[in-house]
Amino acid sequence: MDYSATLLRDSWFQSLPEAMRQTLLQEGECRTITAGQCLFARGMAFDGIYAVIQGLLAIRGVDEAGRSVMLTLLGPGQWLGEIALIDGLSRTHDSWAQEDSRLWHVPPAALQDMLQKRPEWWRWFALLVTHKIRYLFIEMEQNMLLDAKHRLLRRLWVLAGNARMVKISQEDLGSMLSLSRQTVNQNLRQLERDGLIRLHYRQIEVIAVPSLD
Repeated sequence: MDYSATLLRDSWFQSLPEAMRQTLLQEGECRTITAGQCLFARGMAFDGIYAVIQGLLAIRGVDEAGRSVMLTLLGPGQWLGEIALIDGLSRTHDSWAQEDSRLWHVPPAALQDMLQKRPEWWRWFALLVTHKIRYLFIEMEQNMLLDAKHRLLRRLWVLAGNARMVKISQEDLGSMLSLSRQTVNQNLRQLERDGLIRLHYRQIEVIAVPSLD
């Protein structure tokens, strides 16, 4: 089955040289994981890079007390796992399937071979990381400047993408933004009254996103 159309949703994959795109497609394989299954955990050795084809992955951290916190969600077209490719160290966070998911997996041996033959392609993996770093800096700034309601709305808009529907619990949404579940619930209700979102069971529909100035 051809998954290139889904992968091309991602601006990074779109921007790659054609030869590099084709190599990632030729050297990769489809993997499936079920809801609640761990793809990789913090401290595990590098086992390749992944892209979500179908479904939803959660990136989580765990503190010393064993409490899990949601960092972000990754949907179709989004890539992960490139940090350990670049620095050669272990995984930085946990990745779990929020629902039954299909992934595109490019294993380490294939990556090593392609980068030995085409070392100039390292730049594109560096760009994938810098895209995410830029996003993190923007999020840090917005978290300092926006109130809780608008922080929630902005994060929902980012998570929804073109789908408009975000599959997430209020508890996980709160952990992403360092907000209590009560604060999340109160502000989501206000956003619904404002006509900006619609609440469903463990799902939130983003209807409109006005200027956040």
